[in-house]
Amino acid sequence: MTEETLASEEWWTEYQTIVNADPEMELHGRDAFDENFVVGIGEEHFLIEMLDGAVQDVRTPGLDDAWSFGVVGPRDAWDEFVSEVPAPHHNEVFASFYRTAVKGEEGYFDLIGNHKKIFQNFRSFQRALDLMRTAHTGGEPRTEGTIRPSEPADEPITGQYVTVDLDGVDHRIYYEAAGPDDGIPLLCQHTAGCNNQQWRHVLNDPEITEHFRVIAYDLPRHGKSIPPSSESWWADQYDLTAERFTDTIVSIADALELEDPVFIGSSMGGTITLELADWYPGRFQALIGLEAGLFTPGFYIQWLDHPHVNTNDVNSSATWGLMAPHGPEWARRETLYLYEQGANGVLKGDLHYYSVEHDYRESADEIVATQVRMYLMNGEYDYLTNPDDAREAAAAIGDGATAHEMKATGHFPMSERPELFRAYIKPVLDDIRGVRDEPVPDVFAPEDVGVDVNK
Repeated sequence: MTEETLASEEWWTEYQTIVNADPEMELHGRDAFDENFVVGIGEEHFLIEMLDGAVQDVRTPGLDDAWSFGVVGPRDAWDEFVSEVPAPHHNEVFASFYRTAVKGEEGYFDLIGNHKKIFQNFRSFQRALDLMRTAHTGGEPRTEGTIRPSEPADEPITGQYVTVDLDGVDHRIYYEAAGPDDGIPLLCQHTAGCNNQQWRHVLNDPEITEHFRVIAYDLPRHGKSIPPSSESWWADQYDLTAERFTDTIVSIADALELEDPVFIGSSMGGTITLELADWYPGRFQALIGLEAGLFTPGFYIQWLDHPHVNTNDVNSSATWGLMAPHGPEWARRETLYLYEQGANGVLKGDLHYYSVEHDYRESADEIVATQVRMYLMNGEYDYLTNPDDAREAAAAIGDGATAHEMKATGHFPMSERPELFRAYIKPVLDDIRGVRDEPVPDVFAPEDVGVDVNK
């Protein structure tokens, strides 16, 4: 479409029709989303008048108009946002806003007005903006990749509990495992606020479990792992620290009597590989940090646990912009769904470690990665820790740490792009096993591993 088409009167008419016919807006917006908002496209501003999740009118805001919040940005940023496959960090409003607010970069969106109102209407506002892309690319919602592929009727996964002592307090930890008892232990850490279901595709991969004993656990307070047995845990502020995080991981490995395990984690599970390499270099034979970085600020915010905000909606919907937009719909929706299962305050508590405590900008050179191999693998569409962050971390650590860019995926590669992630992780696992002659690629791309970018 031409530049004049975006935000023309005809364009907005088509947009209104699409929003008002969208079943997701019907489900989440009706009887709830009544906040007018402003869209600023370059020098032009448009007021979107909403009632019960439906667009009533689109017009230039006047002196008598009231609105609660808005999103503004240069026209180039909007042109990229509404394209069929937007460039990284232009694919979703909060992905773009993060690059502006936290990274201080130009050419992205900014949010104006009442931020509390934004988070009170998070899912509907996000969906209303995403439908601008639908309007711009022909008015038809995407249908490819919406059905989950068939899966085995009898999965070779077992679930068990183990009791772990942390500072004299018992913690009942749930874990799932697959693969031979004598296989190389592959210990899998979920992302902040989530649970071990993110690793189910790895647990079900016969090529991986042929050689590895895959073990995916739930941290205390997450998934099927209940809170600690201490008195009044329900009245305690949960803020995860780096020390408690590493102690928990190592204690689980010890309780399960894992010899020379490989550790793999994503997001906070990726960044913690730096602390593990620094503090426990002899406990693991290799550390795989997905979506890792030296410093990951900006996500310990009040709206992730606030009595006036539906944090279940916010915490789950916040995953949307962290994923590649052309990944399979079913997998992205499942990733979002897993986040809907988290207990109140847990995601925010995890992010205390992630965005407050974790900071290796001045001390990464103290890590001796020659004692434990480190593979830092970041997704192209991860706006929190992009591939450049992995390269920066590997360079700062030095010998023993390598960086690897994963094209066409984002912050949750193992759950949002399971088929693609399998192809990306196997060369790394082969390298750890010592059966790979060539170096692990610096950049992984779908076409190089024979996977359709849209599947």
